[in-house]
Amino acid sequence: MSWSNCESSAPGFRGASGRRRGTEARSPVPYRQNPMAYEPEVLCHCNPRRKAPRWISWSRANPGRRYYSCVNAMNGDGCGFVQWYDSPLPKFFSDLIGDLRDEVWRLHGQDNVPPVSVEQVEECRDQFVLVEPTVKDLQDQLKEKSAEIAALKGKFEKVVFIVLVFVFGVVAGKLFAF
Repeated sequence: MSWSNCESSAPGFRGASGRRRGTEARSPVPYRQNPMAYEPEVLCHCNPRRKAPRWISWSRANPGRRYYSCVNAMNGDGCGFVQWYDSPLPKFFSDLIGDLRDEVWRLHGQDNVPPVSVEQVEECRDQFVLVEPTVKDLQDQLKEKSAEIAALKGKFEKVVFIVLVFVFGVVAGKLFAF
């Protein structure tokens, strides 16, 4: 489903209630910077005023756009402070970032490979133990056949050498016979 076909306009940040507004609010990639690692400080309206963390919105309306929100919003007792850090993106870029976010989430879902159990490992080991003698027998047969081929190759080279000497001798005899 294309990002641009969705109609949700949820801002994607945590409101004063502290509840996320849908699954689109979670980040598809790890944050590259701690939400509190910025200067100059932006303070929320709580009493006492505190430094507001800078988050990244992953909502459909504002993907990748950074904003400040009250640090207490996650607890449900915040002041409701929200302030955008970045300007709004053009619709083309907003749709593109949203499509990329959806693809990252789709790919993350594909790498959920179930772990292998001890029983499965033991079963594979048992099958290997059963097949191993057959493999060794086939390797021994291959060595024997390779030795036979090498011996036949040596005999063939001797026969070719003898035939060449014979032909050379016949040709030389005909040339010197006249």
